[in-house]
Amino acid sequence: MVLATGATLKFPNQNRLVIDAGTCITYDFIDADDNYLGGAISPGIRLRYQALNDYTSKLPLLSKKEPETFIGNSTAESIHSGVINGVALEIDGFIERYQTQYAKFIIILTGGDAEFLAKRLKNTIFAHSNFLLESLNQTFQYNQK
Repeated sequence: MVLATGATLKFPNQNRLVIDAGTCITYDFIDADDNYLGGAISPGIRLRYQALNDYTSKLPLLSKKEPETFIGNSTAESIHSGVINGVALEIDGFIERYQTQYAKFIIILTGGDAEFLAKRLKNTIFAHSNFLLESLNQTFQYNQK
């Protein structure tokens, strides 16, 4: 809710989609009338790597890395391609889905993986890895007035 509040204060009178790419990837949509409409939650990058290791008997635990190719030619490259490209395609897919209902909205990408993901997404976004802290400060300042 802090991110939704921050988006409302920073970008007033417009539709806003806040994507927080951290441990989980959260999607929160606030319309131009400042109604919080809800969103979605899915596993983040680290959780996806961890799940592949934890819930299979032979897949290694890898760290976040840009895949060298779209089609992995080894187990490690296949995991990197699946996780990183899967997340990027998921985010782009969510954005496209919102675009079918809302002609225009600003996209705010934040969280620990925001900078890593920003250049991989095909949509124009406002990437700010510290938007949560900024939102907390904006909310505090707003409440002081």
